[in-house]
Amino acid sequence: MRLLLLEYITAGGLNRDTLKTSLLEEAILMRDALLRDFSDIPDIELTTTYDARLSNPGYVAYAIPIDVNVNPIEIWQKLLTNCDTALIVAPETSDILTKLTKMIEAAAIKNLGCHIEAVTVASDKYYSYQLLTHAGIATISTYKITDIAVSKLISSHGFIVKPNDGAGCEATHYFSNKSDVQAWLVGREWGNLIIQPYQPGLPASISAVFKNGQAWVLSCNEQLIKIQAEGNKSVMLKGCRVNALNQYLDGFNKLANKIAATLPTLNGFAGIDVILDKGNIYVVEINPRITTSYIGLRESLDYNPAQLILDSVLMPAFEMPVDMTKNTVDIHLNV
Repeated sequence: MRLLLLEYITAGGLNRDTLKTSLLEEAILMRDALLRDFSDIPDIELTTTYDARLSNPGYVAYAIPIDVNVNPIEIWQKLLTNCDTALIVAPETSDILTKLTKMIEAAAIKNLGCHIEAVTVASDKYYSYQLLTHAGIATISTYKITDIAVSKLISSHGFIVKPNDGAGCEATHYFSNKSDVQAWLVGREWGNLIIQPYQPGLPASISAVFKNGQAWVLSCNEQLIKIQAEGNKSVMLKGCRVNALNQYLDGFNKLANKIAATLPTLNGFAGIDVILDKGNIYVVEINPRITTSYIGLRESLDYNPAQLILDSVLMPAFEMPVDMTKNTVDIHLNV
């Protein structure tokens, strides 16, 4: 089986832009974990590309450099014609993941990632909020800044402002009061921003595989979130403790399956960011792609998670192996 595996940042998606150190470390860790895991599966022939400013990633026989003079999309489209399946890890920002998912599905090969409907829905945080609320799933109130006056919002814990199509903590800011929000908004484009009341609690995430409206939880993770003390109060992901919250497995299983039933085109690996507070689980967002937790998943499970992704997508009926462990694995990012 010929598999095209691309992690957008390291694969050359930013070949004409500056490679930000804060994004690059996590991207390389995810790419290397994926290439390692899929290269260990018999009969998989891997192809990837890499930004020519980076070194050859290894683990793969066919790794093609992408320099500033080429269009990576055109290269990827050509590579897809010689592949049986593909997995692309990319941000939701600016519809990048949506466009690349459409590219895979147009190639009429097997997509190991989420289907286009799930990607489109999950990439729009405001629409996702509406969908989850309609399904009776606890989530965080979300407003488009263009739709309401900030002065009308009420929160005793502050506010979060972020892009409607953002990925992770990118361009996410915390404000303790409405006056600070209003001051920050002066001179900025509002059209793609959303605002939420800050939900206190323990930041966590669910890593799972999905198929036909069902979910199987792989790990219950603690997210290491830091709010910058000074300046623009940026929210940063400093790391992840994979399977550090196994006491919540039952609740996470129920939530993941309710989300799977609500959005049945989730497929393969996806993540769900949540906040745990006083016995309640609030969904922050759905990530229709590989997430940070994947980096430590193989060590945590003592099982190849790439095999689980492959089996969940390709097998007519998927069952979780019974011989997996649930070790806690710490991932620290230098952001």
